[in-house]
Order: sequence, then structure tokens, then C-alpha cells
Amino acid sequence: MSEIIDVVDLDCIYLSYDEPQKEEFWLKIKNMVPYAKRVDGVKGSDAAHKAAAEASDTERFILIDGDNMPNEDFFNLQLDFSDKDERFTRAQFRWKAI
Repeated sequence: MSEIIDVVDLDCIYLSYDEPQKEEFWLKIKNMVPYAKRVDGVKGSDAAHKAAAEASDTERFILIDGDNMPNEDFFNLQLDFSDKDERFTRAQFRWKAI
């Protein structure tokens, strides 16, 4: 199997609830990723994450929590699934936030 996915080709979902800077961050994210989608105000972590998944039109998606701001370079990354175990292709990937 040889599959490389450009992060920029994945849906980007901004998940916010009551974070103090959520509107400021949303504007910055929309400037960085004009195609980004937003899920806001869904009560309960499980329900909010399911709503984010439903908002996505791609098999995988990038989820940005409401109190996080991605580095612009993140959207230049590629995910390489070449020759990986099937469990790896179904995995969640997480990046550290500062």
C-alpha cells in the first residue's frame, strides 16, 4: 500500500464551546485555512466530537480544539501511510499544542 495524504486536502474542523478566545481564534484559523468548518456550542465532549465528524466530508479530518491555534506550517505536512499495518491506517494522530 502506498498512500500519502496532504494535510491541506483534509477537512479542517474548529471545535469550540465557551473558550474565551474562540472568536479571535476562529478568525485567525479562517484566514489561515479558508475552507475550515466550525462546530460550536455542542454540549458534551462526545456529542461535540461526533458533530465534528459529521461536519467532515473527508475520510479523515483535522480537528482544532477551541483553545488551540495551529502553526501555519502544520498545513504543509504530509501523512505517509505507505507500507503501514492496517491498524495504523485506522489510528488517530495527535499533535502537541502550546
